[in-house]
Amino acid sequence: MSAIGQPISRTDGSLKVTGRARYTGDIRVSGAVHAALVQSTIASGRIASIDTSAAEEAGVLGVFSYRNLPRMNPTPKPWSHLHPHGQGYLPLQDDKIHYAGQPIAMVVASKLDQAVQAATLIKVHYEVAQPVVFDADTTRAAIDPPQFLWPVASSVGDADKGIAAAAVKIAETYATPDRHHNQMEPHATTAMWDADGSLTLYDTTQHLYGARELIAMVLGIPVDKITIMCEFLGGGFGGKAYVWPHTLLAILAAKAVRRPVRLQLTRAQMYSMVGHQAATIQTIALGADNGGKLTGIRHESISPAPVFDNYIEYAALSSRSLWAASGGIATNHKIVHVNRNTPTAMRSPHEALGHFALESAMDELAYATGIDPIELRLVNDTATDPHSGRPFSTRAMRKCLIEGAARFGWESRSPTPRSMREGRHLISEGTAAEIYTHWRWPAKARVTINGDGSALVETGSHDLGTGTYTVMRQVAADTLGVAPEKVTVRLGDTRLPPSHASIGSATMANAGASVLLAAESARDKAIRLALTGRDAPFTRGQGADIRVAEGTLTLAHSNVSISYGDLLARNGLPNLVAEADYDPVPEHEGPKAIFSFSAVFAEVRVDPELGIVRLNRFVGAYDAGRIINPKTARSQAIGGIIWGVGQVLLEQSETDPTLGRFLNRNYSGYLVPTNADIPELDILFVGDFDEEASPLGAKGLGELTAVSVAPAIANAVFHATGKRIRRLPISLEKLM
Repeated sequence: MSAIGQPISRTDGSLKVTGRARYTGDIRVSGAVHAALVQSTIASGRIASIDTSAAEEAGVLGVFSYRNLPRMNPTPKPWSHLHPHGQGYLPLQDDKIHYAGQPIAMVVASKLDQAVQAATLIKVHYEVAQPVVFDADTTRAAIDPPQFLWPVASSVGDADKGIAAAAVKIAETYATPDRHHNQMEPHATTAMWDADGSLTLYDTTQHLYGARELIAMVLGIPVDKITIMCEFLGGGFGGKAYVWPHTLLAILAAKAVRRPVRLQLTRAQMYSMVGHQAATIQTIALGADNGGKLTGIRHESISPAPVFDNYIEYAALSSRSLWAASGGIATNHKIVHVNRNTPTAMRSPHEALGHFALESAMDELAYATGIDPIELRLVNDTATDPHSGRPFSTRAMRKCLIEGAARFGWESRSPTPRSMREGRHLISEGTAAEIYTHWRWPAKARVTINGDGSALVETGSHDLGTGTYTVMRQVAADTLGVAPEKVTVRLGDTRLPPSHASIGSATMANAGASVLLAAESARDKAIRLALTGRDAPFTRGQGADIRVAEGTLTLAHSNVSISYGDLLARNGLPNLVAEADYDPVPEHEGPKAIFSFSAVFAEVRVDPELGIVRLNRFVGAYDAGRIINPKTARSQAIGGIIWGVGQVLLEQSETDPTLGRFLNRNYSGYLVPTNADIPELDILFVGDFDEEASPLGAKGLGELTAVSVAPAIANAVFHATGKRIRRLPISLEKLM
């Protein structure tokens, strides 16, 4: 039986539920000491004076500020997914204050409580400037930023002309709030220097090799002198893909005190020091004929960025490719520089924000034209990417819409708002479609067939809690023709073959492809050995005639077979080792446009007197290409849907408009969904093998599943109440 496609339970499950999984914060290093940070209490200005004398006299190992921390080299720009990035403003380099919570001093001591207590003794006086806080008023100061990932603006055809000539027009403004990642595992770093100048780092990172490259550049260390390890990550969601200030500070502190230094952020510090999802204010204009066929789309977005970086939330990105518009499609992005730390990708960046606006506007268009929301989307489906003009590699949008609607029972829906009730509650249904960027990135892997017939897979990818250890085992087992239990997988170490960052839902398609190719190479080496090696058992055969199953090579149409173990023993070899380098052309350079697709359906129950919204049931139909493990894939979908429920109904990072700081400090004030908020979720996978996306046929899934949950629920809330909520989250007061 093929290992690929089987719902195999996660190999790391028992480690995690028994506490044996080694997360970064769990790793204890002999002789390690502790660092504590002092943070700015203002959002804008400069340090007028800083007195560290009391802390220095408290028996600590070191006290650092901008006055004595070594100088660093600037972070590299521009940023890309394949190269490193960190916050543009480096810590403790000058007296400037750019955001509240900015590190301004660090204390290192033998014990953590000693370091924390000594940090409270540092006295700081500021020259305060008025912070700039992002809101509707500050959008007047929006500027055109330099390109960050994709072109900032796009134009195909004449969108404005198409909208102006339309029989039906929609023009609205939608807004999404700032949000924080809230990973269960805090950010943590333990840094150790060896006598030869080598650096070993245990770090909570989603990008081992990018982190190593950036640290080498910023701190002037040879890359080959740096080893970074991260075996397990307790939640990343994009927030651990950057090199944040605490990592650099821990490294410099360890060098200064000549001891291993451990620096773990507190929960409160995770709201000010390690990124967040930036708010957006989006305007959308749609034009359509009376049959619902789009004639034009214009989508523009404004988001905040720090005064020292130009981070962009590409909220209008998806409008470039999701639906066809006969007249044209235009998008643009602007930023407002404000006093806050650098935002970063958050599941699902760009698309989840933009889909709330686009798919809410599509629902408004459905009501304006009197066309069923499913039919409206089918009318505007396209086999060609409107942005690039290339055909899609695969696009099962129609299957997602039709099969998802059938599973959901959409045909029984009454289209009139407030027309469906269950006792005192308003019952409603909403839908939304989605498109998600597929990334093709290079990755390397090594596969070893051992003398006992077992196999070892090694690649510098990461486990984010998504089942990477399991699916890599399945790919290797399937290719080598061995049982999954015979395969061991090693991840999360820069001493392994390098791989790309575990972001963008790209791990399975790309890092998985490198494992596939390495396993094929190892298997083919064994086949050649069986054909031409010592006492070769298949001297009269051809490579194509040999089958491998259950760890045994068999010549077709014969009874001749030999196990991997016996083959190696016969040739006096302890093992066979093969490496592979998957190096695809970037997705935008290929002959076809590669995306994942979905359609989702939500039924909600609304209490009209209290404004409480509850999710009753949910169906998600996904085109993510070939599904390697239906069990872990379903878990990804469940997690993504829950993430979307938080986005639409609960999550918002509050900012003090006077002090310019985030008010959230812990889970008590930041609302996220709990088990009681989530009903049973129904998941369908309807995609086909996509050979353009990956040799495995897989496309990105994890972040896809979070993209259009918000508009589907928001559209259902309108169907229930007749109130269109265009600013998230959908809170009680907005419905009362």
